[in-house]
Amino acid sequence: MLYLDTANISELKRAFSSTILSGVTTNPTILLKENRKREESINEILACTSGIVFVQTVGGNQDEIYHDALKILEFNSSRIALKIPAHLEGIEVIKKIKDEYPQVKILATAIFSVDQAILAAMANSDFIAPYINRMENNNIDPYEVIKKTRKIYDDQGLETKILGASFKNTNQLINTFYAGAHTATISYDLYTNMANKDLALLSIKKFNEDAYKLM
Repeated sequence: MLYLDTANISELKRAFSSTILSGVTTNPTILLKENRKREESINEILACTSGIVFVQTVGGNQDEIYHDALKILEFNSSRIALKIPAHLEGIEVIKKIKDEYPQVKILATAIFSVDQAILAAMANSDFIAPYINRMENNNIDPYEVIKKTRKIYDDQGLETKILGASFKNTNQLINTFYAGAHTATISYDLYTNMANKDLALLSIKKFNEDAYKLM
């Protein structure tokens, strides 16, 4: 499974002309780039895509995060899921929301360590999002974090899925899957780069040129 990490409507329409993507992830920074109100952007994303649309909660404490989560759920779509930061306040909200609304999908975001991942799973989050490139930039081995997390999840029978995030290149994505991640969210550029390799495009161009000569 792959998710697209963007709120750009043009990118989403191009990407979702195929049916291989599982949904969309957003955060306040991504939404700010589009310079529109959160609910307006999310409603348009829902209209031009399929699958889950993750919306991130905001707030400086547990009460603010919780009430923002409820506000997001009022968007009135069964496709809406929550992204909740995996600090102590956020993890408490994840547990509270899952107890009250067990059908709501939750992604615990801003994961940088195995112990964070364990707590998020104990709170019954459906997904966790380890930040691959940010870990590498801070001398943390993201693939070791994923490998250990996946081993613990499997050994303990925890159903939380690892959703890799924060990629700068496709090698990071490949290594994330190889380490044991279940899925990932990537930018539109990385999505196109996964298939449009220069050597592949040159080969296809040559095939087409030769095919035209046969006509």
